[in-house]
Amino acid sequence: MPVKFPNAVKALREHAGWTKSELARQVGITPQALGLIEQGKVSPSTHVALRLAKVLGTTVESLFDPEQNAACTARPSRLRVERVAVAEVAGARVARSLEDSSSPVPADGLRDESGRTDWMNMPDIGMARVFLSGCDPALSLLAAWVNRRSRTWEAVHFFATNQDAMDELEARQTHIASVHGTEEDLLALAEGKDCFLVALGQWRMGWVVPRRNPKRWQIEAGFRDARPRLVNRPPGAGARALVDEAIRSEGLSPGEIEGYTLEARTHREVVEAVAFGGADVGIAHEAVATRDVDFLPIREEMTWLVIPRGVARHPGVQQVFELLASDAFRRDLAAFGPYDVSQTGARIQARKSRNLGG
Repeated sequence: MPVKFPNAVKALREHAGWTKSELARQVGITPQALGLIEQGKVSPSTHVALRLAKVLGTTVESLFDPEQNAACTARPSRLRVERVAVAEVAGARVARSLEDSSSPVPADGLRDESGRTDWMNMPDIGMARVFLSGCDPALSLLAAWVNRRSRTWEAVHFFATNQDAMDELEARQTHIASVHGTEEDLLALAEGKDCFLVALGQWRMGWVVPRRNPKRWQIEAGFRDARPRLVNRPPGAGARALVDEAIRSEGLSPGEIEGYTLEARTHREVVEAVAFGGADVGIAHEAVATRDVDFLPIREEMTWLVIPRGVARHPGVQQVFELLASDAFRRDLAAFGPYDVSQTGARIQARKSRNLGG
């Protein structure tokens, strides 16, 4: 099958020694959007095309004209490095890659491929940072509020699926994990763990489709009839579990669904893939739906913060508790979503309760 929009972006990116995330960051787009451009599934805007050509050291004509051989003048990197940030989690020093941070954070050091780290800044990290892991967009807002309120503590939000966030918590790589879903989903993930569960907000998960839903998705047609191109989330994500449930309900297998293996790292990237025309359907958080797509609700979900008792007294974590109880943050969160904040800040202990209430 011929590529719809052939180009030399991937070839020149690899020649320059850049990862997809590194090039996307320099151009000002998401790795998911760059992936769709490289695959020839979408045509970039004039602005993005010009940025790509400039960063890759070539011309727009050479980059997007398959008849020409694009020359790259960008220098290949000699040794790929990753930016890292340091925090203390449960009494141990943790250096995490900032590759998956949701917003720019000044690095403490640069770690090369051999594992050696060139430290640029070594603050008193005893209580300096609090790490938040999860996929709910509200975590970025929560981190921004922590950073506004305190000159002493800094919050960093790392993108992670439900399962990955819980794995990071278990490995003591993060202070707070966020999980979303139904009561049963949460209890299954938090079972047996000595931790607090703190409500962040209630919202809706739903299908994202192009404006005016041209395939009449979930109104007149499903996977069997519409044959849509899917954009999925990684294994361990709540959205992927909902996709699998929809596929099973029609008696189909993942291998029969075009795009099942096309994975978006975040809810926002799902929306961008549909808006760009790289996919026909995907499941995402209502808070990231834009005017470029239609949102079809599936169910209401609650996001909970999972906080081990051992880190509950960390000053950064205490800042989070205070914000969840503040009227200003709740009002902002309600408008940011939309979120139902009527239970925001409600707290229970996972190991002693089998009923979340509400």
